[in-house]
Amino acid sequence: MKKSHEISQTLPFYLFAVGVYLIIVCKDILSNGMFLDGLIYSTVSKNLADGLGTFWNPHFTATLMSEFHEHPPLAFGIQSIFYTLFGESRYIDKLYSLFTVVIVGYVILKIWKTLGYKYGWFPLFIWLMTPTVFWASYNNLLENTLTIFTSLSILFYLKNQESKKFYFIFLSGFVLALGFLSKGFVAFFPWTFPFLLWLFLKQKSFGNMALDTAGLFFFTIIPLLLIVLLFPAARLNLHIYIDHQVIESIRNTSTVNSRFDIVKRLFFELTPAAVLCILILAWAYIRKFPTIPIKENINKMLVFILLGLTGVLPIMISMKQSGFYILSVYPFFAIGAGILVYPVIDSLFINLNFESKWFLIFKWTGYGLFFVGIVLSLYFHNCYSRDNNKIKETYTILSEIPQGSIININPEMFEDWSLHAYFARFKNVSLDPDLNNSREYLLIKNEDNSDTLNSRYEMIKINIPDFKLCKKK
Repeated sequence: MKKSHEISQTLPFYLFAVGVYLIIVCKDILSNGMFLDGLIYSTVSKNLADGLGTFWNPHFTATLMSEFHEHPPLAFGIQSIFYTLFGESRYIDKLYSLFTVVIVGYVILKIWKTLGYKYGWFPLFIWLMTPTVFWASYNNLLENTLTIFTSLSILFYLKNQESKKFYFIFLSGFVLALGFLSKGFVAFFPWTFPFLLWLFLKQKSFGNMALDTAGLFFFTIIPLLLIVLLFPAARLNLHIYIDHQVIESIRNTSTVNSRFDIVKRLFFELTPAAVLCILILAWAYIRKFPTIPIKENINKMLVFILLGLTGVLPIMISMKQSGFYILSVYPFFAIGAGILVYPVIDSLFINLNFESKWFLIFKWTGYGLFFVGIVLSLYFHNCYSRDNNKIKETYTILSEIPQGSIININPEMFEDWSLHAYFARFKNVSLDPDLNNSREYLLIKNEDNSDTLNSRYEMIKINIPDFKLCKKK
């Protein structure tokens, strides 16, 4: 009876948090179009489900990255299970991302509870309001899957602290091995967690902390070494990935002007959380609510803030940076922010009149936001979040081309990467820029009127503004 009473009191807060998130993402969560990286990853995953490529040798298209070693393959393997189970609808691309959000959100709540706090809806809300988090939740990034594993690692280590059962150390390290197989070396920052706990909370001796850290390292590295030693295909995959993606990005690749760009992005991403926490503390100070966390809370907050930073600062090694590279740190910043304002939330909740008019208004607002968020997400399911015309034209062109075809394109069209991705994702059609390979179909730009190029082809009558589709005479 008491538990059901607690649920009735806290449910509106969870629904409010999720409802606001759904309102923000409703136009994109099920819509057509996706960030290029996510589109490529969904294509590789779908191909794996179709038997095109293998786990250690994934496949993008027959003419572009036919052996896809840009990243380790585990995230593709997991997502391919969704295509196998639920079909190849474009909605699976987005629903897989949403699935990762649900899992990470659940792990955040479990970490929060393991720390001994109530009101898990607050760190959940902070996390969901982080711009990159809600943007990534409909763009199918590898970091979505990575965040599951890094968050689980922290949860398992805290479970070890709580229960003293050593197998939680094994699990904490093992899921980081899975994180590496999803996105590479950025998965390893939770190795710093035992040290940070020792530094600020002193719950273990230095020797026991060092032993735990060694255990985390050991149970992360040993599974990876076994895989590399036992499976030559895995060894080749990871060798190519490290050589081309990791070493090359450090040596020669630059996407930003400063190594501090990722830190600037972090501050931008955390601004909404910082403003909200400041407003809560300022309001609490004016209203004479408790605003000063006890020392243990301050130390716990520092543990999670610094844990997040250990996942950000190593990115500065490379000049190849992007805001979503640090997606996996935001659960820990959200937890740190939650700990900061916890005394206020706790005091407010203790003094809250659940029968008052204001709580009833908030309660039905939470229910309403959640319901409207779901309805709007379904309403916008046929809208376009990006590449509106290109997607429509792709569907029209593909209606004339057999599944799994290779077609010619003009060489200058080859670097239109999203064109490759949409053709491959929707119908496994590959685009060949080598006109010496005479294919059954030819796709050219509408402004191309080359008689020589078209001498062997006749135009297929399709009404699209940007492309012409031709077929061999």
